[in-house]
Amino acid sequence: MRESFNPQTHKENYNTTKKAIKDVGEKISGDKTKEELLALVEERERLIAELEKQHGDAQAQAGLDNFRFDTVRDNVDTVRDKIEKLQAEIAEYEIEIREIGGVNTEREPGDSKISAVWYTPDNTQETITLDIEAKLQDFLAFYQKTNIDLPKDFEDTIRDIWHRNQGAIEQAIQQNGFDDLLAIPGSLPLADLAEKMKMEKGYACYQVQEDFSDVVSRNVDKPRILLYHRATLPEIQAKTGLDIHLNITAADAQELYQRNPDQYLGTLEELIVMEKKNFDASGRHLSDWNEKSATWLPGSKAGVRFVSSDWDPDYRKLSVYVNDLGFQYGNLGVRPARCFF
Repeated sequence: MRESFNPQTHKENYNTTKKAIKDVGEKISGDKTKEELLALVEERERLIAELEKQHGDAQAQAGLDNFRFDTVRDNVDTVRDKIEKLQAEIAEYEIEIREIGGVNTEREPGDSKISAVWYTPDNTQETITLDIEAKLQDFLAFYQKTNIDLPKDFEDTIRDIWHRNQGAIEQAIQQNGFDDLLAIPGSLPLADLAEKMKMEKGYACYQVQEDFSDVVSRNVDKPRILLYHRATLPEIQAKTGLDIHLNITAADAQELYQRNPDQYLGTLEELIVMEKKNFDASGRHLSDWNEKSATWLPGSKAGVRFVSSDWDPDYRKLSVYVNDLGFQYGNLGVRPARCFF
């Protein structure tokens, strides 16, 4: 027996589809990453299939029961015209992405490597390649060496973050010249992390507990991939033209971070991992005070005060400070990064 056809239900389903079409149209405006573009294409195909089904149901019912669905059919055809317009716009975006910036829209999902072309401010071309499998092996050895207990799903979780965000990762490298990444598990106790990643003569703490028990950081419960530059702050500015905001106040650093929290290295946990990883690999400290590379960490607070950190080359310690909103210093800025969860 044929399922009963309810005109009111059909109308409600049609309106739902129509709203979805409108939502797709709104999402398609503006710059789009490869991942976002592919999601729109998938949504487009799903909506086309749904509209075809609705259109067929309306036609079949009109033939069976002599029920006039002229208005419904007209509306469906109008929406179909909108779909075709969106198809053309999506095709244009696909062409633009291929031609502008060199994004590889043909990459198969699951690729472990990303190679992106980045142009320096003087228009010199540089190809930057990151391989998540090689980086994973590197970080597994690093965390084993530092006696960090990793969750059993650490590798799979980092791979998942990588594969879900490949388009955005490639775009971030193209736009900002990021040449390295950190793979960080979630929920690492700060006191334990700091102790196990202690360098040379340890830490110099100013108005903060020596075990950092009064420091609270945002989003450190989440595993993440953090793109960054293997360079000091002035080197980043000289090479990429990115603003490192030297002499910025804590209040200004907080405002930058609140506006775009995924675009800065924001927490004490992340800075410690970066410093230890680079020191072990090269003997160099990227947050060296003497190189004007001290860093505000606006994702970390001690009470209501703001955390900053730098490597003190005289005392051979990683300094950690807390200061009020108005504090600033000429050697102190923010580190550009790109964080993916």
